[in-house]
Amino acid sequence: MENVDIETFMQRLDEISTRRKAMQSKLAREKHRVDELVAERRKRIEERRRKGDNGRAWQVLQQRIDMGETCESDIFSGIDKSPEAREVRGYTSKLAGYMRDYVEDADDQDNEAAQGRVKLDEQMKHLHELESRLNAQA
Repeated sequence: MENVDIETFMQRLDEISTRRKAMQSKLAREKHRVDELVAERRKRIEERRRKGDNGRAWQVLQQRIDMGETCESDIFSGIDKSPEAREVRGYTSKLAGYMRDYVEDADDQDNEAAQGRVKLDEQMKHLHELESRLNAQA
């Protein structure tokens, strides 16, 4: 009887481990896909900046980024004190406020960003629960 319980337990543990590995694989593939999308989007953004589509301030800043004189991190953090960087920080902080309000409006069922964040939060919670159960059984 005891051997059957151990055997059942080990089979269950193997099943959980297999599901965890499958989920990790799926998440890794999804991360790779998202990384590729982000890289492509970054290229398009940089090209628009170079052409001046995002305004003169970004055009100047992108030229400086291309020459290695500044970077986005320095621009957004305030290390870059140029007038162009100050201008970009000004309208970026205003836009960030609007975006925060939009993403946090989870009560609006038509708000895709907020609903996506809620779904991601639920999936991450489920993943952590599965990992906790697996660790508790090990």
